[in-house]
Amino acid sequence: MSTGAKRYHHGELRGALLAAALDVLERDGPGALSLRALARAVGVSAMAPYHHFPDRMALLAAVATAGFDQMHKRKLLTENAHVSVPEALAKGAADYVQFILDSPNLYRLMKGREFADRERFPDLHKAAAAPAQILLTLLTALLKKHDLHQPTPEQGAMMLWGLAHGVGTLALDGQLPMALAPALAHDGAEAMIKGWLKS
Repeated sequence: MSTGAKRYHHGELRGALLAAALDVLERDGPGALSLRALARAVGVSAMAPYHHFPDRMALLAAVATAGFDQMHKRKLLTENAHVSVPEALAKGAADYVQFILDSPNLYRLMKGREFADRERFPDLHKAAAAPAQILLTLLTALLKKHDLHQPTPEQGAMMLWGLAHGVGTLALDGQLPMALAPALAHDGAEAMIKGWLKS
């Protein structure tokens, strides 16, 4: 074992490798991510990362999982910061877009089709469900309070996610001004919610 590897306890090395992977991903893109490159970046032996990630796909899945964990924490902060459910939902859409803009390579990795297999990537799918559950919980409370049956919470969640995802990815692709994108998502979500309540 290298001197660098001895500096890390078991859990610490995994965390250090993930932190380095997130940096490399945003700076150089997913093509630059490799277990050997991360070993060099963290200062451990070339084989040390394999104790935590058996192959490159496992590493990518762990990075995507970390991304969903970050998103979940941001959604919790947004939910707790707003008394009004409609405003929490609108601000959540804006924050979702900001997450896309802040971490474009991470977001694209998180949404990658290569992780569609739930049995192969259970931790990733569990992490992905957590922020979605916050959205569903908020929508369920809103619709119940106003005795609304359309949309269903699931339909409303897909509409709001589709809005935020669309605005964010269009901004990434240069089709919308990045500086305006979070506000567009906020105002779009707000208008959508007001339309539901008026119905």
